Amino acid sequence: MEIKKILMLGNSGAGKKTALKHMCNNLKKTASASYGKTIINNKKLQIFSPSRADRFEFMGDVLSKNMDGAIIFIDNTHGITNTCTEMINFVEEKNVPYVIFANKQDLTNEPLKNHPNVPILPTEAISGKGLLHGLNTLLEIMESYNKKRKIEVIYC
Repeated sequence: MEIKKILMLGNSGAGKKTALKHMCNNLKKTASASYGKTIINNKKLQIFSPSRADRFEFMGDVLSKNMDGAIIFIDNTHGITNTCTEMINFVEEKNVPYVIFANKQDLTNEPLKNHPNVPILPTEAISGKGLLHGLNTLLEIMESYNKKRKIEVIYC
């Protein structure tokens, strides 16, 4: 079974831990990060998330080592904050596929903002709504990204 490492980043209070409870089996929490596993489409996903945005500063490089994809988790009642932008830049510098989960759709009528490089997917972590669709979208992007990289390697 193929194993994929995913990093979930976002501001404190955005709903990451609640989402992880819906998405993962055997969720483990420490003071600095949460970790869980799940199986989707015959792929074993290992999902890591720093517990708070300020922990990301010192845990980011450690947790991102060998990551295959990322989820930027935003509280859509606040939108994309400066911290979220820093996390997006971090993931883009790592050159891995990612998606943005716009959480708390049940609390806002704000339309989803567009981002030029990545899909923004509506989610409700409290109910689990949209989370599986978001993971599947990320897996599809990761698969097409890996195919593109293989083609580039062959033609170099």
